[in-house]
Amino acid sequence: MTIVLLVEGETERALKGILKKFLDQRAAERGQSQVRLQARKIKSISREALGKQIKLELQTPGVTAVVGLIDVFPQFKHADAAAAKSFLLEAAHGAGVTHGFYAHAAQYDVEAWLLPYWDDICQRINVRQGPPRGNPEQVNAVKPPAYHLRELYRRARREYTKTTEMLAILAGKDLTVAANACPELKGLLNTLLMLSNLPLLS
Repeated sequence: MTIVLLVEGETERALKGILKKFLDQRAAERGQSQVRLQARKIKSISREALGKQIKLELQTPGVTAVVGLIDVFPQFKHADAAAAKSFLLEAAHGAGVTHGFYAHAAQYDVEAWLLPYWDDICQRINVRQGPPRGNPEQVNAVKPPAYHLRELYRRARREYTKTTEMLAILAGKDLTVAANACPELKGLLNTLLMLSNLPLLS
């Protein structure tokens, strides 16, 4: 059984390893076999091209489901995760895909899911600064979470490199901490758990 994670960029590809580890740990706790999770880059954000890619992935032998994950920012910066997910579903339906595809979006970018670990990040890079105000997924499209992290790293005279820093920040972390603060992340995790025949997060 293989789940394909269709993602926009390198940040989301880095997230794939974290998600796989999360699923593997839960499968091991229940004595179940590991699920294959593969990340594929979205080739085009046009509805027609994306729909074709989703359809082709689902036609690949052994693939049981395709999960799409995109950021709200910048393409949907004047909307929200619901609009981004609707776009993905419309692309799939336009290609005749009626089942096997699951749409998800990070509001406003996947860095929102790192904000619950802000204190740990500050300690790691040896800088003091309070976190952005409000719910992590409501840190807005004018200055999305990735921008806040870049500024924090500049204060530490370091560069925020998405792929390496995401892995470092989330290494050894309990993803349910972020999931409890970020409904869109919880939704993504629950889709993956459901597809893996594992108990959902409450």
